Amino acid sequence: MPFIDLNKKETLSAKQYDFVIIGAGASGIMLAVKLSASGKQVLLVESGHFSVDEERQQLNEVTHSSKKLENAVWGRKRAVGGTTLAWGGQSLPFSRIDFTERDWVNNSGWPISFDDLEAHYKMANEFMQIDTLDYRDDILPNIKLSPAPDFDTSVINYHVSKWANEPNFVNLYRKQLEQQIDVVYNAVLIQVIKEGTAITAIQIANFNKQHFTIAVSGRLILSVGGIETSRILLLNKLGNPEWVGKCFMDHPCIEVGLVRTSNEYALQRQFNTHIWQGRKYSIRLSLSEQVQQEKKLLNCSGTIMFTASAEQFDPYAELKAFKKDFKIGRLFKVSGKSIEILKSVIAYIRHRFYYKINTEAKLLLMMEQEPDTGSYISLSDQVDIFNKPKANINWVITKKTWETAVSTAKYIERELERLKLGTVSLYKHIDLDTSSWSSYLTDVNHHMGGARMSGSEKEGVVDSNLKVWGTDNLYICSCAVFPTSSHSNPTLTMLALANRLHQHLLSTSSPV
Repeated sequence: MPFIDLNKKETLSAKQYDFVIIGAGASGIMLAVKLSASGKQVLLVESGHFSVDEERQQLNEVTHSSKKLENAVWGRKRAVGGTTLAWGGQSLPFSRIDFTERDWVNNSGWPISFDDLEAHYKMANEFMQIDTLDYRDDILPNIKLSPAPDFDTSVINYHVSKWANEPNFVNLYRKQLEQQIDVVYNAVLIQVIKEGTAITAIQIANFNKQHFTIAVSGRLILSVGGIETSRILLLNKLGNPEWVGKCFMDHPCIEVGLVRTSNEYALQRQFNTHIWQGRKYSIRLSLSEQVQQEKKLLNCSGTIMFTASAEQFDPYAELKAFKKDFKIGRLFKVSGKSIEILKSVIAYIRHRFYYKINTEAKLLLMMEQEPDTGSYISLSDQVDIFNKPKANINWVITKKTWETAVSTAKYIERELERLKLGTVSLYKHIDLDTSSWSSYLTDVNHHMGGARMSGSEKEGVVDSNLKVWGTDNLYICSCAVFPTSSHSNPTLTMLALANRLHQHLLSTSSPV
């Protein structure tokens, strides 16, 4: 089943599919691979081709009616592989508290629990070809961090975030995509056709503006990004209009201060990137559930980033460059830094972490955004090259996010200094009374919400099995279904939901 370039087609076959999946990003590829491996006929539709270019990225253009989302266009990738072409492949599950209804967090609560996803998290990691060990006790001894620093666990949790060796899903699953799945690319979704309570067809177009109709005899799955999910639903008047596009979220991020120490090696050993079996593990400091409950805060985690100036000698970069491209000048540069290289080699071999010389240690936070109906996606009065309204983003962050940032920064400051790991210098604006607090928060290309999962049709867009309320055969598998956002990178949770959806779809017959 070779890839199908819609730009080179005059007609498409009338083949019937069990599943038509829109979007060849992370969840679309996972669903397609798993469903086809289960003997199902799958069509995977992607608007891009195999690389990112200006023409296709123009389809991501948006308008803004509130705080600007800086990564809305180029943070999303219109290509086979989606954002897996660009991301780092980071893996971290949500916390138990993230799934619960919290009386201090507006619109919180999932219709499923952490226990409902726990086994699927492991299968998602397997699909990413990441180990399935836990994120603290199993991993820390392997990366030479046992015993861990004695953080007060009633306040701060010390744990890892995992990284995939190969984050590009096309590279991982090209054989399956080519041999088991019909993948049509350069295919832009123009319309979803609904008759009664069922989706019966979709209309797609190529970049020559030719239109094609594909019958949906089985089930249709939207696996596009969080922003595009809302846009498609709005354009086609699908889902509960009271909730479509509402509670749009990202992960507000901020640099809150510097960590200073007289023992740079010791600080980096505890908080810099570690390596085990060729995989990277980064360190996170997350706000405990106890503090969140007692202080009425959102979820949040901190990392320490070790950065050097552009002129600073980097042993790892120089050695890799020397190995790849032998030059006499580089040889002298490397040999003249023998002490720095020795320290880095010892760090890597003995303690399994990257040691960088003379760095600045920056304390960064990534926060849950409180889901609020005032933060939403709507349709713009501007149109794209197919004459379809662009998405308008009204990104609004509530004050509770800022309260969480300030509180978490001070908790981490207290704990690092109590453990004598370093002295923290928080920036002056890290204060509850800062009037322009929203201007210090940035987005990070984690687009969530807009098609929230709910226990009833009145409360959201999809049910606990990701089926759109009121439609028999339409499912959504993207971060748009998240009722809340945690502090964790969202892709692993999306893949866990994809695996759960895969099992559900196999256990139920098509309603069409």
